[in-house]
Amino acid sequence: MKNRPNLFTDYRKESSIFPNNTQKFWFAVLILVSCTFPFFLSSYWKLLVTTSLLTAIACWGLNIVSGLAGQINLAHGVFVGIGTYVSAIIGGVATSSVIGYELDMIIWLPLSGLAAAFVGILISPVSARLKGLNLGLVTLALVFIGSHFFSNLKFITGGAGLGRKAASLKFLGQDLEAGLQIGNVLLEKNDIIYYFSLFLCIVMGLGVKNLTRSKIGRAFSAIRDRDIAAEALGINLFKFKMYAFALASFYAGIAGSLLFTIAGGVEPGTFNLLYSIIFIAIVIIGGAGTVLGPLYGAFFFTTLPGIIQAVLHATGLSDTGFFLNAGEIERIVFGFFIIFFLIFEPRGLWGIWFRLRNYFKAWPFSY
Repeated sequence: MKNRPNLFTDYRKESSIFPNNTQKFWFAVLILVSCTFPFFLSSYWKLLVTTSLLTAIACWGLNIVSGLAGQINLAHGVFVGIGTYVSAIIGGVATSSVIGYELDMIIWLPLSGLAAAFVGILISPVSARLKGLNLGLVTLALVFIGSHFFSNLKFITGGAGLGRKAASLKFLGQDLEAGLQIGNVLLEKNDIIYYFSLFLCIVMGLGVKNLTRSKIGRAFSAIRDRDIAAEALGINLFKFKMYAFALASFYAGIAGSLLFTIAGGVEPGTFNLLYSIIFIAIVIIGGAGTVLGPLYGAFFFTTLPGIIQAVLHATGLSDTGFFLNAGEIERIVFGFFIIFFLIFEPRGLWGIWFRLRNYFKAWPFSY
């Protein structure tokens, strides 16, 4: 077996998180490189990368319920909103119009995910009895119900058009709003949010990877591929669909708790149907049912405006009155890629990476 390092002899080794030392090495390199980003990226790109990390966490949640368990969920943005407002209540500042308790991040961060998971559990009985288009319509109704509550619970959200401040960064009693001095290095607020986001992205990503190789993950795949056959094999559809919605909502709540601390505030009109559709599009472009797909899709979607602006600036089109602005080009390109991947590469960006990796691994016998 020494001459065949990629030949697995048991399922445990094949399904491990890092099946070989090469993957462990590159994962360590990626973490080390990621830790240096705040020191050489501009503020704009730093915010884009931070947003990408948090968006990836939210998309992993949607990928659990839709990509792994095969349940349609058009209301994922509502669960992101729940996490956002729970964190704003527990960790935010109270004003004359909204409530806030200014508690520590170590309290509001997990509670944001748990609150969203609780709502996901409440709707799971519906998902156990419905599927396909019918389930999609129920989650669509949840979008409008959520939007109604977000707009009218003014003591929580501040109301439509006004909004409220996001949760304050206070970790273990240390106020991080003004930054953190570590030796001769001063970490600003955005740097701190980046490192928190990076840490959460690593932990939550490893959690998804571990889920796919667990009993629960295999049950999700069985339900996705043929739920009637899965039930005949003894899989409790109600229990595992509840797990799927709870886990997906937890990921959404965790992402939402930090996502709007970047801008400093949030407006209830943000969590509309389009916001939920964006998460679906990201998962499709990245690769539904895969672990790395949502991460690829999140970085593609979030950094696309920066890439388009850089291209327009480099080509001089931004100064010549081009008939399309950067926002319009972004929507056209994003829509094109959705159509492209649905038709030509259903596994998304992950599928392209998978093909390229196998091509070079098999070279020069790639045909």
